[in-house]
Amino acid sequence: PGDLLAFLAEKNSVRLLGPREANARAPTVALVTRERGEDVAAKLAARGIMCGGGNFYGVRCLEAQGVDPDHGALRVSFVHYTSEQEVAKLMEALEGAV
Repeated sequence: PGDLLAFLAEKNSVRLLGPREANARAPTVALVTRERGEDVAAKLAARGIMCGGGNFYGVRCLEAQGVDPDHGALRVSFVHYTSEQEVAKLMEALEGAV
């Protein structure tokens, strides 16, 4: 998801949690958005994007990063067969959702 990380780095409306370099990350991206993570996840689901929103039982981890656990994060995961087209669809959907 290198293109996605570059896309997110240009957005003032999201905060990427974790390393900014693809080779230093697991294939999961967690974002803090202006809206609650669950609300953004619902918007993306309506556009066919599978993702999750919430605190994912990582309350202390979120708090340590200055994130209100009730606000939560948006989490998107990738696998080896995730296509470039699917990543592009995610970026397009994020453009309208965050």
